[in-house]
Amino acid sequence: MKSLLKKIAKSNFASIIRNTINIKPIYLKTFDKDYFTTVSDAFLWRTDNGYKTKFKYSDILNLFYNINDSWVEFHFYTKENEIIKTYKVNSLDISNELVINSKFLNDIEDFGVFYIYHFTKLTEHLDNKSIISNRCYSGFSLNNNLYSFVHGNILAKYTDINAKEKVSSDIIKTSLFKNQIYTIQKYFDNLDKTELFFINPTSKKIKFSIVNENYVLNPHCVILVQVNTSIISIKSNCMFMRPTVFSYKGEYIDVHHS
Repeated sequence: MKSLLKKIAKSNFASIIRNTINIKPIYLKTFDKDYFTTVSDAFLWRTDNGYKTKFKYSDILNLFYNINDSWVEFHFYTKENEIIKTYKVNSLDISNELVINSKFLNDIEDFGVFYIYHFTKLTEHLDNKSIISNRCYSGFSLNNNLYSFVHGNILAKYTDINAKEKVSSDIIKTSLFKNQIYTIQKYFDNLDKTELFFINPTSKKIKFSIVNENYVLNPHCVILVQVNTSIISIKSNCMFMRPTVFSYKGEYIDVHHS
């Protein structure tokens, strides 16, 4: 009976109810999987308005597990969650980088989301309970100027390290109502412009509001919101609604998570 109650308490339905009534809310999903898990953030890419993106990442399996046959796969999506391309890198160094410009993305000049997964076939000595996550750095260059880098912002999708399981999501949990308030720890004053990029890390619609403006973000989609206020608070039904911030001042940009 205790095991049954524990299973019910951890179910998706129970987590939504707990989050909605704000009793022992669940912000992040626990991984009850019997395989070694590779987890990816939802990384923003930009090729619009003179932007290009650079992604720096490490060969985690070689660095920490001395596995030399690993590879990575990138999955690139539009802001409407439509697949653009899958990009596989078989030959890895300890430190690697990928430049994402419009040419790389089939001449698309826009913004969207991508994910990175680490894979290997040599898993016989690995613990099935282990989890790896590459939360490395995305850089954004405007008009070929210096890149402004930001590390991983929000956990989003996962699969097994053998590339045999389907990709799953919903690490970040939600509630039925907009009862979560996230205030960015920054004073947005004396800036020319502020852009907030929100990526929905869940398979559900997210509803949120900023300065009395309401927005709806479909599953795994990306939205750009421009704001002009000194204090930014986000009210949503997502338990971890953290945007990537682009701050503009003269010829300079500053990109960071919040």
